[in-house]
Amino acid sequence: MEGTAGTAMGPPSLDPSAYADYFDRVVVATDVGADPTGEQPIDSILNAELQPGTLLHFPEGIYKMNSGFRATGRRGNLGITGHRAVIRHGEVEAIHRHTVDRGEYSGTTMMFRIGTSSRPHHGNFVFGGLIFDWAWHEDAGMQGLNAFIDGQAEIRNIVFHGTHSLGSFANLRVASAEPDSVALVDSIDMRGGGLHYIDTINTREERRFDDGPEHPDFGQSWGSTGFTGHPDQQGTTVIRNMVCGPWPDNTVYPRGGTGRKIVSGCTVWNGGGSQIRNNGGDDWEPVEWVDGTDDKEEALDGPYPGSVVENCYVLIDHKPEGVYIAPRGILLQDGPQLVRNCEIEIAFSEAGGAGGTYGIGTRGEGGSAPAGPAVVEECVITLREDANAVYVSPYTDSIDFREMQVNVVGWNPVSSSALMGGETPRMDQLTINTVSNNE
Repeated sequence: MEGTAGTAMGPPSLDPSAYADYFDRVVVATDVGADPTGEQPIDSILNAELQPGTLLHFPEGIYKMNSGFRATGRRGNLGITGHRAVIRHGEVEAIHRHTVDRGEYSGTTMMFRIGTSSRPHHGNFVFGGLIFDWAWHEDAGMQGLNAFIDGQAEIRNIVFHGTHSLGSFANLRVASAEPDSVALVDSIDMRGGGLHYIDTINTREERRFDDGPEHPDFGQSWGSTGFTGHPDQQGTTVIRNMVCGPWPDNTVYPRGGTGRKIVSGCTVWNGGGSQIRNNGGDDWEPVEWVDGTDDKEEALDGPYPGSVVENCYVLIDHKPEGVYIAPRGILLQDGPQLVRNCEIEIAFSEAGGAGGTYGIGTRGEGGSAPAGPAVVEECVITLREDANAVYVSPYTDSIDFREMQVNVVGWNPVSSSALMGGETPRMDQLTINTVSNNE
């Protein structure tokens, strides 16, 4: 399988014939008894038909799941595709953390779990052309897919319709398992975001931020992040053309492990933590359709020499309910990384510095896990509120800013240094424009 050029997304569909060569059999779900009206659950169909070597295709219709489908440690190619196929979970009456206690649906809130970190799926995996419907009920929203793949994965053309309203695992978690593995996540629409668990029927509890009276008796909704990577990720994960609205925690969070993560052409806004949070690593092998070569030395001199965030638009103009962390733009952690041609707009701010709001920043740790090394080039940061354009953690290996533009709209910083927090960054060709609200 090869990644193809991203395009504007229409009604979600994935043509099974495009992948037929990878499978021993292509099965149309309605031909084997799947109910396209959403009345009868498809759980037994999934368990009977989704065996290695099979692509299961869902025609246009509504399909209900009353329990999650799990395939871990299997070997062989596996595919799930649809043509405007709507996936709903059964009614939920009670939920604690990530398990439904009462209702039509029962068990874990991972609807499709393909592989785990200890038992990854070995082989190619195709998934997409689906609409996960969270708008059909006021208490709806689970993890549509949790995938850990040793091989090649293509996950694309998916809409999460409505707002995730169960305070559990959020929409997508995808990671590649070995240095020569690759996962493409392309054309995903989750603009509806998700609610903090305190605003749902979920009875979960989390650790508190502190014991002070200024914070209510709840903790950050750690599981409620739009897209999540994995601490054991190796290889290459490409997140492309993702539209992601507000979540209680980070919005797009591929950070984790020692592989390469490429975030490209995404539009993200108003997460309760960072809008894009990433790290780098060296445990990856070249991917021909990404790097144009299978030689590692050539790839290191190519467009994706490590983790990259490129061509993304980031907006902060609101803070979700139930969140006590100041929202931030792009956060870079350990490992080699590059940020280029991104636009960040901040119209809501809480203080500055490490705990405040900033456009691009680093977060490192002492000892063997400093942030970076990183390069930021040709980015534009617009500050409509008093905030740091850049924050550099004391625990940063290195970060270089090149050809960066900062637009200050409606307020006047004392000096250019007032736009920078933490350690003094290295700047090459910084342009600062100050604009009044009347212009």
